[in-house]
Amino acid sequence: MQPKKGYLLKGRIIDGSLNPPIEQGAVVVHGERIEWVGAAASLPAQYVEQAYEVIDLPGRTIMPGLIDGHTHISFGESRSEEENALYTPVEFRTLKAAYYAKKVLQAGVTSAFDAATTYGIAQAVRDAIDTGMFEGPRFTVSGKQLTNHQGLEDSFPSWMEFPVGQSAVLVKTKEDLIEAIRLQVKDEVDAIKVSGSNDNLITPDALGASAFTLEELRIIADETHRLGKICSTHARSCESARDAALAGFDNIFHASYIDDAGIEACLKNQCVITPTMTLLVNLIGANPAQAGASGTSAFEREVEAASVNLRRAFDAGVPLIAGSESGWSPVPYGQWHAKEMELFVTLLGMTPLQAIHANTLGATRLLKRYGHEVGKVEAGRLADLLVVPGDPSVDIRILQRPKAFDYIFKGGKPIDRTPPAPRVRKWYERTKTFLNGLYVFDEETGTGRLVQ
Repeated sequence: MQPKKGYLLKGRIIDGSLNPPIEQGAVVVHGERIEWVGAAASLPAQYVEQAYEVIDLPGRTIMPGLIDGHTHISFGESRSEEENALYTPVEFRTLKAAYYAKKVLQAGVTSAFDAATTYGIAQAVRDAIDTGMFEGPRFTVSGKQLTNHQGLEDSFPSWMEFPVGQSAVLVKTKEDLIEAIRLQVKDEVDAIKVSGSNDNLITPDALGASAFTLEELRIIADETHRLGKICSTHARSCESARDAALAGFDNIFHASYIDDAGIEACLKNQCVITPTMTLLVNLIGANPAQAGASGTSAFEREVEAASVNLRRAFDAGVPLIAGSESGWSPVPYGQWHAKEMELFVTLLGMTPLQAIHANTLGATRLLKRYGHEVGKVEAGRLADLLVVPGDPSVDIRILQRPKAFDYIFKGGKPIDRTPPAPRVRKWYERTKTFLNGLYVFDEETGTGRLVQ
């Protein structure tokens, strides 16, 4: 028997652009690439069914693999800033990251943008996957984010030495900025990340300023672009988002409080926004008595502001990219990568097709090395594809149930869907908490009780 040349997929096609679906479509996969796409009735004669393995599942949709625009593969589902920056040896962190990368791929994420790393773990995981050592998405990675004393990651007491395990490098001068960028480019990062504001997870009421001046942000953008990389920034406050856009940053994370001047600057300088509202919504949904430094109400206010401001930005023409921020404990790997699309629909009023575009072809803007190869069901591109039950252009929530997907292809090959065995957390991964509260003595009853 002649070996099969590849796959002939039949079903509804959502190609990742804003084009309407092809209801009765066909996709020919030859080797690692897509060879032909179109209406099944127009399938050329040379693609005879005998030569290809036919996958014809009625009621299914063929679409691009998801591109998660905001991940942290090195964070290991950390539960606190201390755990992320201080505990767990770098060697174990790296092995954890390789373990979690497979879970991300099994959620239908075939490409991902890593927004900041501890040590050089993200680069190592990217390279190990690209060279065939482990299974995982195609990663585009940032190095440690650049921060100063007002940035997100300078979060420990000032008398402490800046932790070597922190996902940032502390810069104190303009010369530091240039040196940090050049060193990271030497170490083969794909993108430079800046800690442009603080965060309510770390500091109460932290949304009022920009960590860097506009002049400093322009230095960063200019040097990053001169060296052929893209630059992004964590910018929750109005001022930090606006100044990053004015400086010519390629990508702004969050931008929940962006104003008209910031939106205008995004349009002028072709900036995109990656909101990552999933983290905020999950913190609210977990409903702890105290979420982060500021409490649940701070995240509720931010979601309310983002729902208004980001819709205004989108209506003005600023592209939005879907990202999960997977890596923290509120956003475990392999579980929340498609939630942002639902939030784009329910909170921002986008159509499901617009939301899918933001998680596929639209997100290729962040993938400078290989964005032209992925993100769309199109002849010549890599066959990173999903075959899913139902129609996500009608019900976007379908994409949050990857166990029900019929196929996940990466480079023309169905991936191994066997879940990794559950792992046990080591003692040194945990924050050293004596007790979550005070065990006070009640004189009237003569007993103790826990007070938080």
